[in-house]
Amino acid sequence: MRTIVHFVGRDDSSAQENLKRYVEHARTNFPFIDVDWEDNVWDITTYVIGRAQGRTRKLAYFKSLRDMSDNKKIIQVPLDSNFMDFAKSAFSEVMRRLRLVEYNRHLSALRIIEQALINAKLEPCITKLTPLVLDSAAQLIREKYPDPWAMGRVLERIVTEIINPARLTPVLLEWRSPVQYQAPVRNDRISTTDCDKSTSRLPSLESILALASIHHNSKSMPDKVATAFVSLAMYAPSRSSEILSLPVNCIRHADTKDGPILGIAWAPAKGAMPMTKFAASDEFEAVIESTISYLTDLGAPARKAAQWYANNPSDLYLPPGTEHLRGMPITLQEVSQILGKETAIQTSHAKRGYGLAATGEVTRDRSRMPDSRKTGIAPLYTFDSLEKYVLGKLPAIFPILDGHTKIKWHEALFVLPTNVLRPDGETLLYVPSPISTNQINHQLGTNPNGITVFSRNGKANPDGSPMGISTHAFRHLLNTLAQSKHLSEALIAFWSGRKSVKHNEWYDHLPQEAFIEAYLKLGGADKPLQVGGHLDLKLRSIEVTHGLTREQALKLELGATHRTRYGICRHDHALTPCPKDKDCANCSEHTFVKGDQRHRDEAEFQFEMHEKAVADAQKAVDEGEPGAARWLRLHQPKLSRWKLVLEMLNDPSISDGTLLTLPPPDQPQSKAGLAEAVRIINQAGPGTNIAGAETETDTDEKLLLEMGFF
Repeated sequence: MRTIVHFVGRDDSSAQENLKRYVEHARTNFPFIDVDWEDNVWDITTYVIGRAQGRTRKLAYFKSLRDMSDNKKIIQVPLDSNFMDFAKSAFSEVMRRLRLVEYNRHLSALRIIEQALINAKLEPCITKLTPLVLDSAAQLIREKYPDPWAMGRVLERIVTEIINPARLTPVLLEWRSPVQYQAPVRNDRISTTDCDKSTSRLPSLESILALASIHHNSKSMPDKVATAFVSLAMYAPSRSSEILSLPVNCIRHADTKDGPILGIAWAPAKGAMPMTKFAASDEFEAVIESTISYLTDLGAPARKAAQWYANNPSDLYLPPGTEHLRGMPITLQEVSQILGKETAIQTSHAKRGYGLAATGEVTRDRSRMPDSRKTGIAPLYTFDSLEKYVLGKLPAIFPILDGHTKIKWHEALFVLPTNVLRPDGETLLYVPSPISTNQINHQLGTNPNGITVFSRNGKANPDGSPMGISTHAFRHLLNTLAQSKHLSEALIAFWSGRKSVKHNEWYDHLPQEAFIEAYLKLGGADKPLQVGGHLDLKLRSIEVTHGLTREQALKLELGATHRTRYGICRHDHALTPCPKDKDCANCSEHTFVKGDQRHRDEAEFQFEMHEKAVADAQKAVDEGEPGAARWLRLHQPKLSRWKLVLEMLNDPSISDGTLLTLPPPDQPQSKAGLAEAVRIINQAGPGTNIAGAETETDTDEKLLLEMGFF
């Protein structure tokens, strides 16, 4: 095993001398093949191969933070010449030591350092770096990046692992990133801003049913390939890269006491151990078997060609019946046969579309030209030009498709003929092409042209808007279904291919009331419930009075739960009917969840409604309108209650997920009290002058007021 030699600067040398030696060390130990140090864009595709990488290239751009161009092929503003050699050396050494799959943060941190030096009016040389400049760099990170903590950590590592050991500054830099930790920004995380956060990442039922219909009814190849991916995505919670790197022979069988069962061999993407994921039902076994069989048959010609190229990297694959054409001038009809194209290539497309070079000769052999050709002659093209065109479609990492499993193109289920996902393109059977996540996402709704598997089949949302699903949405859906069935966190993590159960929460879209039910039935060891407000005081009282533990008291007090428009009701309706009459804010059994946007939105609506009612009633009282005082006394307590609710829901000291309740009101309204009020009013008779009671309150009205009805 080769030993990696790290560069260490000399204390008796100046920072500039150590920098010069550091650059020489990096250039001497340059890890990349076929990369020119002087280029400002390095193609490092073959150095670290990612999951289901396929044709994707990996490029390192040494451009400055001031380069605002969107053109990724040309750098308009490279790093300053005084900073460039250090940046290339630092990146080269980091990659040599760590072989990072995700390396762009290091490049971004280097750009930040250069810009901070320029902003400080210093020469953009790493030897000029100071803690103050690093503080400025940290501020730039806060302003420009959605995940500043991680970027700050990279910046800190550059200081502690590169700059200080190499002695690249006159004095050692004693610096730590001031960026405080915050939860990382994930594109699959639960939304906390949507009105209904429990479904913000889940696909709609209509779109799932539409995909099922298309899968069974459509004869279109792009539709069938896209929905084949969906079938596998619905089989088990998976990342798209895991599905797109499945081998052809992925089906496994096992015997159980109930008979044989079918599974799929799986290689998780983020550290979990390889596993077999078994089908949840006999029906799904049939769906998966037919799906894999379809993809296996569809890709067989392309995989055969890919295997040829793995063994013969410099020779064009010739399908059966065309072997005699190797090295010979060929017609467009023969080009179509070699590529596996059903129709002949048009002369106008020969050079533009396929890079064919004409020999200047023709043939009159009608067996070598299309039946429809009337001229009796066909131009000839060089074999080498076709060979160059096809071999040029194979990436530098060929034949490896996936750096994690080391699976090769000819072994992969989703290596299919070129153009299988193009409705307007003819399939090239013998030109292999791996399917990418972007291609599937375009088919499922992110296509900038709007042509998707849904639009081609006339499917849309009930409101007429276009349907769309991301490849990751199916993983969210299956995790949510697992959570709803109260499966253990460890089992959900295993089924999902996660190394840590802590990641389950990022895929958890269940409303809080479902967790309360799970807590009551299964225990709360994995996800304990937090409580606040009057509920917390009540639990303490139950603990002391009955000698129970806090967990026992909480389970006793929670009882049955169900969702209302205002929050969560804890009243057990199996014991007694609700003692309130649509007056949840005045009930100590009603619960609000801190951080639940639905509860906060409803509380704001109720507060604004009662605030307006109080203002209107007060105005009416000031104007002397009869009966107005009663309405003022009715709405003022309710306004106060909803104000208390909002204060708790907006309190930053209370953590999200905490169950909150208000103390019971002094004069609670109940159905029994309402019945008594109705009897009193009925006894008053239809001729009672309610308006006159404003000036002289009678006994009945006093009773009603004391009961809190007006």
